[in-house]
Amino acid sequence: MLQEKRLCILGSELSELDIFERLLRFTGAQLRLLQCFQAVIEHGSKLSAELATGYITRCDAAVKTPDSLIQLGLRLGGFFNEAGWYADAERVLLRCQQLCQAQPPSPRYRRLTLECCHRLLNTQSAYCCFPAAAETYSLSLRLLGLPPDVADDLSDRPTALLKDCLRSLEEEDAGDDRSRAWACAGSGCAARCSAAALVARLCKELSALHFVRCDYGAARAWSARALQLLTAHAPARLGVEVLRACGKACVVKRRFAAAGLLLRQAVALARSAHGPRHPRHAHALLDYGFYLLNVDSIARSVAVYEEALQTLRRVFGRSSLHVATAQEDLAYALYVLEYSSGRFYKARDHAERAIRIIENLVPPDHLLLASAKRVKALILEEIALDTPAGQDMSEPSLLEESESLHKAALALSMLAFGEKNVQTAKHYGNLGRLYQSMQKFQDAETMHLKAIAIKEELLGAEDYEVGLSVGHLASLYNYHMNMHCAAEKLYQRSIAISLKLFGERYSGLEYDYRGLVHVCTQLKRHERADHYSTLLQRWHELREQSKTEQQPALGDEQVLPLDELRAKLLAEQ
Repeated sequence: MLQEKRLCILGSELSELDIFERLLRFTGAQLRLLQCFQAVIEHGSKLSAELATGYITRCDAAVKTPDSLIQLGLRLGGFFNEAGWYADAERVLLRCQQLCQAQPPSPRYRRLTLECCHRLLNTQSAYCCFPAAAETYSLSLRLLGLPPDVADDLSDRPTALLKDCLRSLEEEDAGDDRSRAWACAGSGCAARCSAAALVARLCKELSALHFVRCDYGAARAWSARALQLLTAHAPARLGVEVLRACGKACVVKRRFAAAGLLLRQAVALARSAHGPRHPRHAHALLDYGFYLLNVDSIARSVAVYEEALQTLRRVFGRSSLHVATAQEDLAYALYVLEYSSGRFYKARDHAERAIRIIENLVPPDHLLLASAKRVKALILEEIALDTPAGQDMSEPSLLEESESLHKAALALSMLAFGEKNVQTAKHYGNLGRLYQSMQKFQDAETMHLKAIAIKEELLGAEDYEVGLSVGHLASLYNYHMNMHCAAEKLYQRSIAISLKLFGERYSGLEYDYRGLVHVCTQLKRHERADHYSTLLQRWHELREQSKTEQQPALGDEQVLPLDELRAKLLAEQ
């Protein structure tokens, strides 16, 4: 019916919950089901909402056994998660969780509740439902036997507590093997996964929650615990997800060697287990693109993002949050790639497409809009600055639109996170750069100082994000406020951070070296200006050399045994 474009008939069939439940049981056909599901929705159906409502109605009617309803809820909620329909996934999984908790206490329902929790955490993290996620987080910790303050404890104590929880779950499995079988059946898993796999899934989701809330230390700690719990018999899907979580956490903690290894392994495992055209492979590519962007391999990052976007469009069409996320990521990578050329129109197109998709799928005050608006605002600012005078484009209007987008993104971030958050600090920094372009120099200084103070408090004085904001403030002092001595110190601090984290070839060093040449020239310290000119020339030579050096080809990456991977990671520390 999909190939014949008989979408009305297909939608009518899929909206029958009994039929959809039977289809969910065929785990080998999930990719085809995702394509059919999304095609029907793009045709105008409210299929996800209808199925979610049908499930809740069935639960309320209590015409089937609680166990069958719980299994259906786990399957349906998990499918909605993978399809990117998070609001309906949350409705289903919350009702499923209520069913689990309404049953008499037993090992079976404890495990099923944990299965529900890790799916809910996935939903609530991806959809930025942070108050609800906090409740699910607390419930998960209670069921695991972990104290509420465990996220702040980065010692070995949480790992020991997790092992105690693992032994308890394994003893329960031995006494009631049905609990493991039912939980796996509910998740659409063909194997009877171990308690270790369940706890690893939860640790991975706890890592993801802390990551989106910008608590990167806790994100890395939870992902490392998930990796410790992986076994050679764990499902490939779980392995991919844990490797991705570990890799992303290592990127933001600037452990690039470990991040590259983990994310290349995630891509290789996803390709091996699911094939190159599966969304799970595309999501692994997006994370690898994020790594490449952060290690200054910009052109390669763009190519990886484009491949991921192509795959996601093939499965989800053009109206999906998954596609919007990929377009936003690609827009930002193109913005960075073309920063010196000024060719921002392709980046702008992707950013605007991402915003249109998100606006059609979420409420107008949803946090998912903040990041996409931020990317478009950055692009518009550069287009305005690069537009030659006399062309039919109003530079002030572009800057004003950029300001409106930045302020909207800041307001959404403040609403979700408050002021003391890395994302909020980034929005302050972006406003600072914009106000510099708009010649509102005092406002620009205020924004940059706010960004630096928040980042230093949360990340430490030598973090990359701090160096970025320090460099922006140096530029403001140097070119617009005639505070050359202050600018010199800030440039030197920014350079020190960049050299420590990225080495002599880092792209951002160009702007700092150019800034110091200008500072020393203005201060008539010509020998120092010549010194920084020499460093800038040396930087150009190193960048030319780096063009011939490639990141390892993804197609050549072999999936490593877990023990070998762990040994390599240990050697990178």
